[in-house]
Amino acid sequence: MDIRKRIYSLTDTELARFQDAVNAAKADGSYDEFIERHHHSMMTATLMPGEAGGSNLRNVAHRGPAFLPWHRYFLREFELMLQDKRPGVTLPYWDWETEADPFAAPLWSTAPGERHYVGGDGTLTTGPFAGWTALVEAIDGSLVDRPGGIIRNFGSGAFPTQAQVDGVLADYPVYDTSPWRTASAGSFRNRLEGWLQEAGEVGSQLHNAVHVWIGGDMGPGTSPNDPVFFLHHGNIDRIWAAWQHAHPASGYLPQAGGPPGHNGPDAMQFLTLPSPTPNASLDYRRTLGYVYDTDPPLVDLATPVVSFADVPTLEQTWRAAVFHVRAGSTVHLQVVAGSGPNAPYSLTPLGGSVTHVPPVDEQPYDEVRVWFAFTGEAAPGPAPVGGVQILCVETGEVFDVTLTGSTVPRPTTGVVFALDRSGSMGLPAGTGSSRLALLKEAVARSVELIRDGSGAGLVSFDHDAYPGVDLEPFDPATSHRDDVLGASDGLTLGGATSIGDGLVLGRATLGAGAGPFDGTALVALTDGLENSAAFLADVGGSIDARTFAVGLGSAEQVSSEALSTIAAQTDGYLLLTGALTPATDSYFLLSKYFQQILVSATNEDIVTDPDGYLLPGTVQRIPFHALASDIEATVVLLYDNPVVSLSLRTPDGQVLDEAAVVGLGGTVTHGTNQTFARFALPLGGTHHGGGWEALLEIDARAYKRLVSKLRDAAQEDSEARARLERLLAHGARYSVTVTAWSNVRMRARVDQDGFTPGARARVTAVLTEHGLPVEAGARVVARVVRPDGVTLDVPLAHEGGGAYAGDLVLTQGGAWRVLVQATGRTRRGERFTRDQLLGAVAVRGTGAPPRGEPGGAVVDLVGCLSAQDGGRRWFEEHGIDVDALLKCLLTKASGPRTDLEGRRPRTSARGAAREVSPRRRR
Repeated sequence: MDIRKRIYSLTDTELARFQDAVNAAKADGSYDEFIERHHHSMMTATLMPGEAGGSNLRNVAHRGPAFLPWHRYFLREFELMLQDKRPGVTLPYWDWETEADPFAAPLWSTAPGERHYVGGDGTLTTGPFAGWTALVEAIDGSLVDRPGGIIRNFGSGAFPTQAQVDGVLADYPVYDTSPWRTASAGSFRNRLEGWLQEAGEVGSQLHNAVHVWIGGDMGPGTSPNDPVFFLHHGNIDRIWAAWQHAHPASGYLPQAGGPPGHNGPDAMQFLTLPSPTPNASLDYRRTLGYVYDTDPPLVDLATPVVSFADVPTLEQTWRAAVFHVRAGSTVHLQVVAGSGPNAPYSLTPLGGSVTHVPPVDEQPYDEVRVWFAFTGEAAPGPAPVGGVQILCVETGEVFDVTLTGSTVPRPTTGVVFALDRSGSMGLPAGTGSSRLALLKEAVARSVELIRDGSGAGLVSFDHDAYPGVDLEPFDPATSHRDDVLGASDGLTLGGATSIGDGLVLGRATLGAGAGPFDGTALVALTDGLENSAAFLADVGGSIDARTFAVGLGSAEQVSSEALSTIAAQTDGYLLLTGALTPATDSYFLLSKYFQQILVSATNEDIVTDPDGYLLPGTVQRIPFHALASDIEATVVLLYDNPVVSLSLRTPDGQVLDEAAVVGLGGTVTHGTNQTFARFALPLGGTHHGGGWEALLEIDARAYKRLVSKLRDAAQEDSEARARLERLLAHGARYSVTVTAWSNVRMRARVDQDGFTPGARARVTAVLTEHGLPVEAGARVVARVVRPDGVTLDVPLAHEGGGAYAGDLVLTQGGAWRVLVQATGRTRRGERFTRDQLLGAVAVRGTGAPPRGEPGGAVVDLVGCLSAQDGGRRWFEEHGIDVDALLKCLLTKASGPRTDLEGRRPRTSARGAAREVSPRRRR
């Protein structure tokens, strides 16, 4: 809020900005408008019937009840005008009653080395307001310029005292009395204005006395010539505010029957704010938007009911009782001991008390929050109504807050996989197996990881799309999980590539089975450029489900631009593997991509994601941190050889093998070259936040059996021989991913402004805790791997509200791997980490979405043939190196493209080439 401070309390900067704003207003003429309006207010009489005496009896702004409200508006208008010159400036006040010797008041200081406020006595030729031109009344009543400076003439009459101010606050409980002018007895207004004298007093008092004592330009109706006018009237307004707080039952008088312009509902003249009436000025903190640093706080409870609606089971959500505070000094709010909250409601780690130091700003009030938590109960349904009381220490007010909540089941997710089975999927993946085999393994691992209650479906495509398994929830009582696994494992190679057909059928399958799920996602994998209708550009508008895509290959080998566009517009993303190798970070990459997508689709977070080799006799320790805000953890171990065992080390040092994890209520699942442990936190009601470790060891007996088996097979099988050599030389390959279902979450994305080299990608991340933004202090970095393998870090800057962002220029064509990593501390002070793997693409020479690749359909055909034993044998018998042939086809970017039937694109009479698609087969 705008907080008006004692002028002596201003910082050097605040004082300088105030003086600068006043001088700026004087220089452009807006200051002089206030002199003119004040003068005219004094010259305009407001007489009741039968009264005589003109403006000297009573006028618009003086000698009557409107004196205080008129000047309250007048000061606020002046303050707002100053803020137009210098934002953030507020009007200070001069509490003259505290001056023991008014002649020696610091306000007048002109001595070198001291603060200079307004200048001193006499004609002001030095100081902050030196040399001003005053507006003074001429003989004919008009206002004319008087150059040379403001004039002061100190010392005429008495100067008001602290005792007089204390007396007017204590002894005059009635605002004003008839006849509503200088003769009004028992009137607070009349006493403060200075017309009403007490025993022993003569002449002007209080307000009037200050004008008279300063003298010079402070004397006539043009008294705003001197900036001290506004400091003086700020104090008058502050004293009235103090009287209002001391006498809350004493309202403004008169409400009717008084002089025109002085009744409560009457409009007051010569003011510019809308509808200025005495009544509208009374609640100044709410209606005019300022407070004094001496005001008691005005505290309003904006949320008497704090609602925690639809909180997923076991998740914790924070909500606040919100107070609107108008105060000029520190405010303390605290939960009354013993008043609550009671389970399932609770206080948060922030505690039950809040200390609020009001900032100086132009907001109408400050929002102050007292936070509470609600933990979703084990069984869905409404929670009992709770309550709590909150005390404002400064005012003594106690506020009653009602707490309500309800629990809903944990959200479920339905995923439909749309999988490429075109001929090129039979090609080597680079990891030691075919692309199709790599795909089957990655999909199987993902299906095994999906929780009961969530579910999956599957379709496939080559030049056409083929139904597979409908989308249904997984349930131990049904075979649906096995059905999806079987459909994936049973995929066989087909022909050309119509990604559009696959997405359309996937979207239809998703819609047909979406009913039981809270969220859905479409996950597509392809290894090539589309070369058969329907094309992505033609069907993209119909893909309105959240879509994730995985490209098995480089940016130029996959329909990157079209897939990125569809994914981005549905809040998904595209991930490209690039060229894969047997190295561990590449070997598990496709499975990691599917895990990342699964985590994103199910609102979980990745905590850590390392990989490496493990030799017999060693223990690999993978540290990860569990938070008090985490609800469930899943530790996923991937391996190339089933000889790696998994155990867990808890924060208190206990080592839990698989049986111990199960005994404490967790689960351990052995799946497709993976083992994963999943457990609610706290595990066994004991093990929760702190430093955990996943412990990996080689199972000696399993290792011995596998080595013996591979040695037997290596005599005739080159793949078994290579596998044995790698195992003996390096050990077993592993990858560990730890995911958390947590109240601390990160959501990241990459948005591109184009898809050619030189395009800009914006990386953004949002961190939340219990649904609230994580405050500044977290470190978020995008760890980027360029297409040439060079790595670089792009720091993401905090933009407020838990949002972080940074820009990346895609200087090279190809797949850019973007790992967004966040580290920070929760409100409990615990350190957290979050990872999310994303991607960006730049395609050389792209202009429109490609429809067909260099030799694309031929690649599919050769790939399909080479995947068959007879086909590869035929190539070998004829001396054809099929891998070299395929490499040539994939990299030959120039020359005419052909479709499945070998036809060249036809050219219209206008010379525009268009692709010819094969006839659709249904």
